[in-house]
Amino acid sequence: MDKFEDRYKNSEPLEDLTVKFFTSNAYIHTTPGPVPAIENLPTWWKDRPIYQVNDRIDELSIMNNRGADSAAISIKHCMPFFDAITCGYHYLLPTDVHVAKTDDPDRPDIWWDEDAPRPIEMRGHLELPVPSGCYPIHFVWDMRWGTHTPEGWSAMITHPIDRYDLPFFTMSAIQDSDRWFTGNVVTFFLRKDFEGVIPKGTPIMSIIPIKRANWQAEVDHSLQNEGLWDLERKRNYVYGFYKKHRWIRKKYR
Repeated sequence: MDKFEDRYKNSEPLEDLTVKFFTSNAYIHTTPGPVPAIENLPTWWKDRPIYQVNDRIDELSIMNNRGADSAAISIKHCMPFFDAITCGYHYLLPTDVHVAKTDDPDRPDIWWDEDAPRPIEMRGHLELPVPSGCYPIHFVWDMRWGTHTPEGWSAMITHPIDRYDLPFFTMSAIQDSDRWFTGNVVTFFLRKDFEGVIPKGTPIMSIIPIKRANWQAEVDHSLQNEGLWDLERKRNYVYGFYKKHRWIRKKYR
């Protein structure tokens, strides 16, 4: 029996809200709009076995005698990771972008279909620290779509969460998108070790609605009582305690 079960089993259903995306008439048919991140899972995630070695449940290596509900399961069982990688919406690259190295190690050659809307600009000067392994050039993505959130909500724009397989790194920003909801430019840096094509439809940023609030940090060590109980309760499960007893499904459509 989970002694905290009554607290969590009848939680209120999540509020249904609408985020609106729009673009100008010039780009309706040439630039794809944002899509739910859950519809855009990477191949490496889809191909990952449910268990670390393979998908044979009879080959599980039970380890919960160590105080964990972690048999030899893969990251596909980690609901916090799943919630992150499927959070919000992905803004997609509207055209193939070609990248080639040049004689200058700090400046690549970049081009795209001349009939496509311009996806990238380059700022005239560098304003930010350069992430390790990237060109020292301040690039920006041209956003052709705007985001409008309900009153009291903002939009966090950031690198597609947990997508470090991509050959660029998009910087983060928060826009009060209930009050200012036009498209913007978003800074990114390009990895030096990449040469080839970034395909049309590649997610180039995540757009995540977040509710504005004022927060105050507080230290409360009494919370360890429930935390220690949860750690002991997990021992009764080969895996999945968090998903079954604590996790709440989030939906982005």
